[in-house]
Amino acid sequence: MALREGEVHGQITEASLERLLERKGLQRAGRGSMQRGRAISGDDGSDENKPNFKMSADGARRMAMGAANMNPLFYDKEYAAKSSHGRCIIPPALLYFTEVVNGATDGFPGCHTIWRGCEFEWGEPLYVEEPVRALTSLKDAVIINSRFGGGKAAIQDYETVTHNMDGVYKGTYRTSWHRFARKAAKESEKYSKIERKIWTDDELEAVWDEYNTQNRKNIQGDTPLYFEDVEVGTSIPHIVKGPITLTSKIAFEFAQGTGGWIVGHELAQDLNTQYPNLAIRNEENVPEPPVSIHWTNERCQKYLGMPGAYEAGFERLNWYMQLIMNWMGDHGRMRAMKIDFRGFHWQGDLIRLHGDIVDKRIEDGKGMVDLKIQTITHRDEPTSEGRLTVELPIRG
Repeated sequence: MALREGEVHGQITEASLERLLERKGLQRAGRGSMQRGRAISGDDGSDENKPNFKMSADGARRMAMGAANMNPLFYDKEYAAKSSHGRCIIPPALLYFTEVVNGATDGFPGCHTIWRGCEFEWGEPLYVEEPVRALTSLKDAVIINSRFGGGKAAIQDYETVTHNMDGVYKGTYRTSWHRFARKAAKESEKYSKIERKIWTDDELEAVWDEYNTQNRKNIQGDTPLYFEDVEVGTSIPHIVKGPITLTSKIAFEFAQGTGGWIVGHELAQDLNTQYPNLAIRNEENVPEPPVSIHWTNERCQKYLGMPGAYEAGFERLNWYMQLIMNWMGDHGRMRAMKIDFRGFHWQGDLIRLHGDIVDKRIEDGKGMVDLKIQTITHRDEPTSEGRLTVELPIRG
């Protein structure tokens, strides 16, 4: 897409904002960058009577493995058939895969993208191999003052609504994105004083022990957790993730599957043709999608002035799903979640996920429980926080 008068590649401009806002409110259903490789083959989204997304059984299992969240509801057909779901479900956070377009590829050509936060409203579970139709629209976009962005940045907000082909509501997913010039971010030196952690063998042994006592042990499974047994003011068992490694980040990105931004050769050319302003130039001056900064320390330092590669926000959402589903078990249902991202998880970071029960109530005969959730690094730095609502079964 050629630049218009007043647009500058890699800079936040009023001309780019004006061009982006021409698409405000437009519902888009064509195959997007997040859906590449997961959309229904051959569908361009133009026929409103046809699905534009489906998660395969293999895809659901790979996502569970990529986030190290091996809940059998996601991949074990026999186990899931005996559960209250009756069949395998997709990890609830993967509702984000239905998103057709977002701030990573839409508007402000050549500018970097960081996730500010997201919001979920869940209807019926999204099942493995279930065709659905998702519609995404830009809700708003503005230019703001930003020290990190060299004085100027942009905010873009999107909404995706998903139904199955029988019209059953599956959920609404909202995202907010921070756009800025990479060069300006590097010159701000905002993260220049952060030092990456070097772990001792004794410290790592303590982490492995915590995996066993927290992540692997406190799993409710098919035993119901009843609404009556939940007490406001108590905490749920925490889980731990990390230390973040090059391999852990690649495992998650690859679990999302080739066909998105993980492509090469002719398919990389197709991606760059579809999104000509997406790529950054690597050390050999070859265009690559910016997702590579999640596993390349040198590129984060070169392009963004950051201390090293950072974990993708999508991975953090899947960790939250593990935290909550371990606690509430198979009979609970996710109903709503709002997360604000406050900071990065750098390579080498250890992260603990916490949940505190802050409210419970009966709504329309259903037991609803609210939790405050957050991630905290080994530096005692809160990096995200939010509120999540689940529905738990009521006795009798």
